[in-house]
Amino acid sequence: MKNALFPTLTVAALLLTGCSSAETAASSEDATPAPTVSVAPASPSAEPEDSATAAPTPERNERGDIIKTIGENGGWKAVEGGPNTINFKVTSIAPAVCDNPYPGEANGIPMAVTLEIETTADFEGPISVNGVPGQISFSPYYWKGYADNGTRMNTVDSNINKTCLANEALLLPDYVGKGEKLNGQVILDVTTPTGTISYSPDGGSGWVWEYPSAG
Repeated sequence: MKNALFPTLTVAALLLTGCSSAETAASSEDATPAPTVSVAPASPSAEPEDSATAAPTPERNERGDIIKTIGENGGWKAVEGGPNTINFKVTSIAPAVCDNPYPGEANGIPMAVTLEIETTADFEGPISVNGVPGQISFSPYYWKGYADNGTRMNTVDSNINKTCLANEALLLPDYVGKGEKLNGQVILDVTTPTGTISYSPDGGSGWVWEYPSAG
């Protein structure tokens, strides 16, 4: 199952130029152009992986998301039976302290998700940015939120991701490529003080965590 990373994406998922990273592009003539983003075709048979070696079948929720705890590894592989080409873990989930003098207005509650991410030299993600293939993103566009009663939040993506923190260097970059190791935050705009958040690169099943948690 080589390079079978993600299910076929819906038309809505192809509208990546509408995601929050593009919205932050400056409008002046001298501003740097927003990245050109495209999504590569993918096999419909791929599912999230959790280990490079044989392991018990991971527990999933009713939506098919793999249930994760703070500090527990997640990832996937390009070849069935091979090692993971990306590993990541959420190391904490906690309400964000917005210390920017002009943080903007959140739709709900800013929630800081801290992640550690590492990709191998042969990692191949589904996103092509400015003609460079093999990228992946952990930006809020690829996350979902659910209240304790299971009701899905309409969105957890807002400008608060870029405007909450005075030090933007704490935030993960919009895209991650091969052979990279990163540690940073994503700020999600959730509507309830407790619930679950899921990371879903293709809009289908992914990985899910309860929040908040100091980890």
